[in-house]
This record gives sequence, structure tokens and C-alpha cells, in this order.
Amino acid sequence: MDYTSWGEEYLNEAQALKARIDSLRRQLKTAASNEAKQLNERVALMYSMYLDCRETGRLLQSFAKGRGTRREKETPVA
Repeated sequence: MDYTSWGEEYLNEAQALKARIDSLRRQLKTAASNEAKQLNERVALMYSMYLDCRETGRLLQSFAKGRGTRREKETPVA
């Protein structure tokens, strides 16, 4: 698998997590207080996973394009 498709998979997973987070946030509007606390904990955990997937996907695709973020300045070796 190349970096571009690998990055795409991470970005797709990020979108799936975001959709689930949005669903849980809608449930929060009608949840009882003890249920709301549990939902908030799930949302916080899933949001962290979403951010990780999104960032990893972007980094992989950036690397595939030859613009890896770790290569800020390259100095030619003489």
C-alpha cells in the first residue's frame, strides 16, 4: 500500500469517527445527567481518536507528495 492510500484510509476512519461523535452529541441533548456524563466521556475519547486519525492521514498524504513535515529545511551536502 502506498502512503496516499494509507492516508486516505486514515482520513476515511476520521470521517466515520466524526459522524459517530455527531450522533452522540445529538443524544446528549435528551440524555439524563448520569447518561450525559458517560456520553461526554465517550465523545472526549472518540474526539481524541478522530484528531489522531485526521492528523496521521494528512501527514501520510503530505509525505507521499514529497512534502514531509519533518523536512522543514534541507541543506545540500557539498
